[in-house]
Amino acid sequence: MFTLEIDGTPVAIIRSNEERARELLEVEGFKDDLRTMKSDGRPLWSGKAEALKLRPATEDEVESFEDAMDEDEFEDDAPEAAATDSQGQTDDDEDEEDDVDILFLVDIDDEDEA
Repeated sequence: MFTLEIDGTPVAIIRSNEERARELLEVEGFKDDLRTMKSDGRPLWSGKAEALKLRPATEDEVESFEDAMDEDEFEDDAPEAAATDSQGQTDDDEDEEDDVDILFLVDIDDEDEA
């Protein structure tokens, strides 16, 4: 897991491999979200690339992520059946390598708040 820092503040935990986490920082839609999302009335990111830093998540950050994932809102109630290939890997195993999960560490303002 990796932590996204913006101007030295841990903003989000990204569960993925390092390559996918770094790719996420290049996705225009994600960067647009960071520019438009606000916390305490301020944009998360000014748009300056040098303000973004990706680093390995700390143990406390990983624990926060896992606690959040344990909550009902992040879980599926019924596991789905997965097909296995000739090497015994399931489709889910392959998908997990490409999965990227993000947990924001800061409170994100509702769009309705002024």
